[in-house]
Amino acid sequence: MSTALRWVLGLDLGARSRGALAFARWLREAGESVTSVHVLETWMRGYLRSDNYEQFQAVLARAAAEMGPGDVQVMEADRAEVGLARAAEGAAGLVIGRAAPGEGTSLLRLGATARRVLRGLPAPVIVVPPDWVAAGAGPVLVATDLEETSAGAVEFAQQFAARHRRPLELVHVGEAHYNDFIDELEPRWLAAREIYRADVVDRVHEWALERDLSGTRHVVYGEPAQQIAALARARDAALVVVGSRRLGTVARAFLSSTASALASSAACPVAVVPSR
Repeated sequence: MSTALRWVLGLDLGARSRGALAFARWLREAGESVTSVHVLETWMRGYLRSDNYEQFQAVLARAAAEMGPGDVQVMEADRAEVGLARAAEGAAGLVIGRAAPGEGTSLLRLGATARRVLRGLPAPVIVVPPDWVAAGAGPVLVATDLEETSAGAVEFAQQFAARHRRPLELVHVGEAHYNDFIDELEPRWLAAREIYRADVVDRVHEWALERDLSGTRHVVYGEPAQQIAALARARDAALVVVGSRRLGTVARAFLSSTASALASSAACPVAVVPSR
């Protein structure tokens, strides 16, 4: 299928880019355009001797060969995320790798550059685990908090699912409202929780109808990133899409980010889409 969309693949030339490179190759095989970009941070220039630079060029050539036709562009910037943001201007999205694989307990999950890219969100950003090799056979899964911050994510997910001929499924995570002690001793609380959950299902139904989302809807309860990641695994999702506000450094220190937590832990690629 032909498309005018252009994706940018951010290559760090290390192991964490393996999954991102495979995902970009999958996009290209589906007929989408991908430009590979490696950002050479300015401070490194003084440490690249002629023999080192030849080795650097050889690594770039190998990466280009894995992608198929096309070269890897090299651009200089003070920091990697600055160069990637510049490269992603006007693109359909930016594809980057993360540090931790889809399974395991590694403490370093995203990596410094990936965290800063998600903080700025210059475009929709797809974060891919380093051990990703093939798209799941299941749907594109879009998560919503039923707020306007989800509008961009829904639009992105609809278009992506249509281009790749995947069903689109909606997921909303409600509050668990669970306590071992009260649940055992207070039946009225159990009844109140069921009323709350029925109301959540109704609100999700109305929200989906307003946006003409007729596909499967999932309503789960608990910690959002964990629940969405578990559902994505169960559904063998090809991609999870979630919206996010652009938060500054101070806000990030005090506010948890479902988008960042999900991008750092899911077994499949996660697209984080800035709100309108």
